[in-house]
Amino acid sequence: MKYFFSLLATLLCCTASFSQDKIYKRNGQVTSAKVTEVGISEIKYKLPVSDGAVIYVLDKNEVSKIVFEDGHSDKFVTDLKDTSSYTGQLRKALKINFFSPLYGFTEFSFEKNTGIGKSYEVSFGIIGLGKNSQLDITYYGTDFTTTKKNQLGFFASAGYKFSKWPDFIFGKTRLTHLMQGAYVKPVFYLGNYKENFYSYKNNNDYVIRKQQVTFGAFQIEFGQQWVFGDRFLIDWYCGLGYGADNKKENLSEFQNPNNSTSAFNYANVRLGNSPGFSFTGGLKAGMLIK
Repeated sequence: MKYFFSLLATLLCCTASFSQDKIYKRNGQVTSAKVTEVGISEIKYKLPVSDGAVIYVLDKNEVSKIVFEDGHSDKFVTDLKDTSSYTGQLRKALKINFFSPLYGFTEFSFEKNTGIGKSYEVSFGIIGLGKNSQLDITYYGTDFTTTKKNQLGFFASAGYKFSKWPDFIFGKTRLTHLMQGAYVKPVFYLGNYKENFYSYKNNNDYVIRKQQVTFGAFQIEFGQQWVFGDRFLIDWYCGLGYGADNKKENLSEFQNPNNSTSAFNYANVRLGNSPGFSFTGGLKAGMLIK
């Protein structure tokens, strides 16, 4: 009988010790356990099924709150507006437009964060530092002539980012970064370049000419930036705005040489006659610096 009461008392103690604490995870799961330690980055607990022999460890960032057996609770909330949450993070970045060389230019960017949800970005592009695209294949008598654009010039842009509060990667608050999140960016573009083009003559012949183009645009760009390990970043964006230039129509089509009114200005594309709607898009990759 004495053994029976001792065993019953032990079971009651174990049940009480394991049934009161509840761990609420950010993914909605609730775990009944006995919390043994709440550290800076980890929470340690025991489960009834382990008879207290095994100690489990949980990332503190995965937990929203703990309700203890005495009724009080600890909440773990990350205040995204608290600048101290980002202490020590790098706030400057150098980036390159990843696919720009395929389109005949190379663009470099510098971004500096000026506060939560705010940063400015300036870019400089070298037109010609990239693929020299084929302008067209033109038939002269019995010969085909291949002509390259031979573009050469530059452009610059400046904009200011307005971001939402820094978001997470895979729900992990410890992967939150001050320069990470969706954003909207008003931006100005200005550039100048030379390139070859076909000019239509009155005798139904074509000649190759060099034209100099000056262009400008104001755009609103929308994007998303991700930061990995406080070291590398990826910035995807697209934008729409209004642009103007003095580019002549593309006269390379024999059937109707005056039918092209849009302009590819490397930094952006203008639609229709100038001035007109323009758009941009790209993917930038870079690294954070001190």
